[in-house]
Amino acid sequence: AIMSNNFKSFFASIGLLFITIIWGFAFVVVKNSLDYIGPIYMMAFRFSIASVVLSIIFINKFKLLTKKMFLHGIGLGLFLALAYAFQTIGCKYTTAGKNAFLTTIYVILVPFLNWIIVKRKPDIYSVIAAFLSILGIGLLSLKGDLSINIGDLLTLICGICYALHIVYIAKYSQNDDPIVLTILQLTTTAILSWIFAPIFDGFFPLSGLKQSGVIPSMLYLGLLSTMA
Repeated sequence: AIMSNNFKSFFASIGLLFITIIWGFAFVVVKNSLDYIGPIYMMAFRFSIASVVLSIIFINKFKLLTKKMFLHGIGLGLFLALAYAFQTIGCKYTTAGKNAFLTTIYVILVPFLNWIIVKRKPDIYSVIAAFLSILGIGLLSLKGDLSINIGDLLTLICGICYALHIVYIAKYSQNDDPIVLTILQLTTTAILSWIFAPIFDGFFPLSGLKQSGVIPSMLYLGLLSTMA
């Protein structure tokens, strides 16, 4: 049993490492694709692909859907849509590396938002980590005149939205089916993206989709970075 648990822990760690690699490379894919596809249209493509494929795979899970779960999924989708919108637009105005690093501010915010929302007090290690991370963010983002560019600011807001998203996922997942919640929030984000893409990005980017590598990039973002 101990050996079995060790194997599970090992493969879980490998899985997390693999996801981290996928997630990190996605910032480069997004940065390169923004030359051809608007940020909101990019969200629409990636979330539509992920939600459709997951719905097909787990279609039997929908029998577990309740009104409360539906509302929870919609709420999570709103946080997710805001997070990805700020992140994707922010990536347009800053480097992929800074966009990735600044997004991870959610790791620091989660314990403190958990304290406010769930009433679970963070330990001293979380406080120290928060201080060091804020210092790192400042060194990376602040310019000589102590200003930050618009891309950095949008990415920081994205991190706050991600933190709220994670806290409420942990709260709702205690009673709701996590797969149904995932499909609901991905679908919500896809629908919102299709609604707002023409407003913020203009006409459908047909010419952009014809560019070499753009469709594979959207499939990568949808099937790996988003769905995984």
